[in-house]
Amino acid sequence: MRASIVSARATRVAALIFSATALSCGGSGSSASTAPPSSPPPVANGSTTNLSVTNNHFSPVTDSVAAGSTLTWTWNACTGDGYGGSSCESHSVQFDDGGPSSSIMSSGTFSRMFMEAGTYTYHCAVHGTAMSGTITVH
Repeated sequence: MRASIVSARATRVAALIFSATALSCGGSGSSASTAPPSSPPPVANGSTTNLSVTNNHFSPVTDSVAAGSTLTWTWNACTGDGYGGSSCESHSVQFDDGGPSSSIMSSGTFSRMFMEAGTYTYHCAVHGTAMSGTITVH
């Protein structure tokens, strides 16, 4: 009698495992696709992947992106001098983690790819922490 109880329990356990496996593999006996699921490429999920370097300010100051995203800072630090010319201030994007950073420049762009999750703080080498920003990578 004890052997039949054990056998009945084993049968129920096997049936539960089979049912759970069938549900997780596509449900009620229908044939599930055998193609591997494709992962979408990582994309920025924050407000932007393009940031602006202006006089004494990064815009936006904070951003949040997916791992694998590339952010580009564009220098927009030139202002008119009132006489038809312009004056361009020099700035940089210096990361506190010691990773790739820009040189000090008055125009152009700088890009960096963020592969690992974390919080990355940066500042301008000319203006210090008075001109700083943060990137959060998920």
